[in-house]
Amino acid sequence: MKKRLTREESRALTQERLLDAAAKLFALHGFAGASIEEIAETAGYSRGAFHANFKSKDALFLALIERQMHLMLAEIHKTMASAPTQSPEEIKKNLRLACTCYTGADKLAYLLLTEAQLYSVRNPRFGKKLSAFFNEIYDELAKAIVKFDLENTETNNKSTMAAQLVLLAFSLSHGLVLHNLMNPERYPDTVVPEIMNLVFDRFLP
Repeated sequence: MKKRLTREESRALTQERLLDAAAKLFALHGFAGASIEEIAETAGYSRGAFHANFKSKDALFLALIERQMHLMLAEIHKTMASAPTQSPEEIKKNLRLACTCYTGADKLAYLLLTEAQLYSVRNPRFGKKLSAFFNEIYDELAKAIVKFDLENTETNNKSTMAAQLVLLAFSLSHGLVLHNLMNPERYPDTVVPEIMNLVFDRFLP
């Protein structure tokens, strides 16, 4: 006999289905191009069910990005935690994995983040919340980079240098993925990690 879901479990399931539907539609049509009705219909619900779970399309978009950011942060934690002794070599190895890993499965996530960044430029309130999510990930990686004795870098400048390296890595990877999505014949999936590895090894030799 199938177990009956509690009210909380049913609500959580509904929200997940709405988020999954929105992720696909936002990636395909953009934030403005996907209506609440279309999101609800794709998830198998009514407009009323949408509003019972999210105050607005903005609120759903923010929840969607927050979910994606938490997945990214969890992956970073997992990668960095795989070096139990935390030697410089192990830290570098795991940082390299965290900063340069890219597969075709990541494309939807990059499209969503791109859409969110574009929307945040036009909506400062949304942008402030989005920046907070990005900062959490940036700070996590920067802390790991600070553990290195960065060549020719004074101790009080290490945090600044680390933050700049993280921003460079994310900006470069994002740009590379967009070129990959726009022109996959010239810039196949393999180009993204190859270039990221090259840059990473150049800055942290």
